[in-house]
Amino acid sequence: MYYFKSGSPISKLCFVGIILFLSLFIQASETKINEKVKGIWFGSNEWDIPAHKLNATWIWNDESLEAKAILVRKTFSLWKLPEKAILRITASSQYQLYVNGQYVCRGPARCAPHHQSYDILDITGLLITGKNLLAIRVHHQDGKRSYQYEGRAGLQAQLSLENGITRTIYGSNSSWKVTTDPSWDNNAPVISRFQQVVNDRVDFREYQNGWVETDFDDSKWQKATPLMRNVGWPSPEKNAKAQALTPPWTSLIPRDIPYMIEKNIRAANLIEAIQIKDEPFKSIALTGQIDEVFTKDLNNYQSAKSPLIIPASDSPKTWFLLFDFGEIKNGMPKLDIQGTEGTIIDIVCAPFIVDEKFTHKIVDSELLDKIVLSGKRDNWEATYFKPTRYLGLVIRSGKEPLKIYSAGIHQIQYPFKEDGLMKSDDASWVENYFDATAKTINVCTIDAFTDNYRERRQYAQAGYYGALGNYWIFGDYSLQRRYLVQVSQEQQANGIMPAYAPAAGNDYMVIMDSNCLWIRSLRNYLLYSGDKHTVKELLPAAKKLMALLHSYTNSLRMIDNPPYAYWLDHALNDRQGANFNLNGHYLGALEDFAQVLDWLNESGGDEFQARAKELRQSLQTHLWDNEKQLFADALIDGKRSDMFSEHANAMALAMNVATTEQAKKVAEQLLAKDNHNFIKRESGITTVTPAMSYFLHKGLCNYGFIDESFVMFCLRFDKMLDSKTNGTLWEEWWRDAMGRTGKLQKGRTRSDAQTETAFPPALFAEYLLGVQPTQPGMKEIEISRCSTELKNIESKIPTPEGILQVKWNFNKNGGELKLDIPGEMTVKLNLESLGVKEGKQIVLNGKTLDSNLQSEPFLKLSKGKQNIEF
Repeated sequence: MYYFKSGSPISKLCFVGIILFLSLFIQASETKINEKVKGIWFGSNEWDIPAHKLNATWIWNDESLEAKAILVRKTFSLWKLPEKAILRITASSQYQLYVNGQYVCRGPARCAPHHQSYDILDITGLLITGKNLLAIRVHHQDGKRSYQYEGRAGLQAQLSLENGITRTIYGSNSSWKVTTDPSWDNNAPVISRFQQVVNDRVDFREYQNGWVETDFDDSKWQKATPLMRNVGWPSPEKNAKAQALTPPWTSLIPRDIPYMIEKNIRAANLIEAIQIKDEPFKSIALTGQIDEVFTKDLNNYQSAKSPLIIPASDSPKTWFLLFDFGEIKNGMPKLDIQGTEGTIIDIVCAPFIVDEKFTHKIVDSELLDKIVLSGKRDNWEATYFKPTRYLGLVIRSGKEPLKIYSAGIHQIQYPFKEDGLMKSDDASWVENYFDATAKTINVCTIDAFTDNYRERRQYAQAGYYGALGNYWIFGDYSLQRRYLVQVSQEQQANGIMPAYAPAAGNDYMVIMDSNCLWIRSLRNYLLYSGDKHTVKELLPAAKKLMALLHSYTNSLRMIDNPPYAYWLDHALNDRQGANFNLNGHYLGALEDFAQVLDWLNESGGDEFQARAKELRQSLQTHLWDNEKQLFADALIDGKRSDMFSEHANAMALAMNVATTEQAKKVAEQLLAKDNHNFIKRESGITTVTPAMSYFLHKGLCNYGFIDESFVMFCLRFDKMLDSKTNGTLWEEWWRDAMGRTGKLQKGRTRSDAQTETAFPPALFAEYLLGVQPTQPGMKEIEISRCSTELKNIESKIPTPEGILQVKWNFNKNGGELKLDIPGEMTVKLNLESLGVKEGKQIVLNGKTLDSNLQSEPFLKLSKGKQNIEF
């Protein structure tokens, strides 16, 4: 504890520090965690006190014990309540915080130890006069890396109590009490090969009841061990002291995204309750039956009036109960249960069911927790979340009745605000897919845009595609900023960036197209957010990456036989030589980076535009096959590949590589209504995956095939919105198969929610609404009438300036455009696109437009409601 008060030179210095400390919060953002706690976080150009000023050390139990989970307590007494109580807290890998017995939250946000994120919590409302307690459970995930260092288990916390100019600090040190969590099994298995999070293995017979309460006796607990540097030479001096920064935690970063919304959801809809064989649970064919044992208590259980009761049994019986939440919810399964001491309960989860067969071994994961009952009433909540629509319990009945007081999940959810809207009265699919995209992003997002709930990784390409939906639905910029920053933090000296960040273990995965899409994401982030501060900070990393990509190009400006792998959504594609699809991504990166430089008034944009022009010409000239009337997959030693794909030809159209005549020939084949198995077309062309469909439909729309493209889109995607699905957009064209090798492989389930498939709103905005942002921060928007047969379409678009409303109505004589323009935004209406015939007039807000203005290419409109008739 550190205690300062006025009167001495040090207190005067402390006073200055407090004033500075308080002033740094002026620009900070806040999240309401509950009625008494606020979470503080920092966006672009906002900051906290420097990490090296923290009076807290990293602590753990004795490291020789190799504990994976520990319990921590710090008690302190207050004779007067503070004006402000700020807790800074972080852990490797997850903490669960309680203050005076009340659960607060869990954290920190995902991070690598070399840029360790810490949370800042205003807990003033939870403190009382007299004895107070911070109680924290921490679990450490194996396999974390921090550049060259291995990960390490640890907790760091600092509580600052402020009264006027007096400041009292309780920083984590050896005075804090710790113990290994005796109920936790260190051998708890990981949920999947992609993750370091684990399933629970908990024995409540060993659980320390009441440890979060102030009156708990912790006299037998150990003093915390402050963690010293344990790597490097020479070793620390004997008189060295533990400090706030020590390997692998070499930098502390204040939280830079909002805090999660956490709430308990009771499982009430019981859809199966039957007796099963007593054997290790794998899967079960559902019957829809509910045994009469449960029917008597079910209504009272559902209304939380009484528990579900499984009667005592002289002979062992195994029961299976399955609840349906109706939609996927990310959260920690939880139980309030009482049964015979030693009873083993399996808690099994699944995001979806295929062919009426339930299994927890799904999407390359095993969603199975196990707990052992104490004989008393046990309250359990899993350590890590699972994507759960279906929650199953496998229960072995004992010699005493078993009572289930409640089953459910503790949901965690990113606090998206759905301000966007897109719908058309004569095309219901527009709103359906807009809503499906929102659901998909919600399901795949916790503290990052992850690819899906199968891998849960923050991939660079997931950030790019996810933003195509996010910007139009939620207008959230924090997650996109964080992904750009965290990927750049893992950049290697030669300029290459990882496919995902933070890295997991030794798996530094490199994907070339992810690197290109990081550059493209940087441009989009600047365009939609207007955050020049962050983009300028990332500019050196971007320049280094672009220089590396250029070094892999041949005389035609194509990336040719790069040393790293590239993704293309694992699709069947000719990856020899200079691949068209990869070079399409690179072409986009060149043009986008040139635009970033121009927006920031940096030099060099012309050079990147020149490279893009050469590359576009090379792709158009050297990869067009006159015989096939298609673009080939690759150029290999000067010769075109004999493989053809929707991928290559989609990119040719999306990136404006094709001439008008080439585009017609390509579109004719892409839009052909042939039979295909979602792997190959009858013509032998490889079919795009759901993710790569963005470029397919963008390309077709680019060359005027808008209605035809969306007919094709619906034909392919509509099955994902079937009433028997979760209404989200899938990872592949199947939930129980994959086609990446060129053949259908049954038996492997894939995620039915994939961020890379969350692109429809971007297509709708550009090709149905005709809305295109043209300046950073969406300060300028260009709007054009699109060549579509829709009779009407309307939208609400979140922007940094506020909500932009756009509503089109068309008729045989012309139409009407209604706008509500926010803030300092300027809308440039493309007058030529309105197709006003000679002699016809454009009417603006009830007044005929001046003939001179009507002859201009654009009509500039500013804040407020604007009505245009044409």
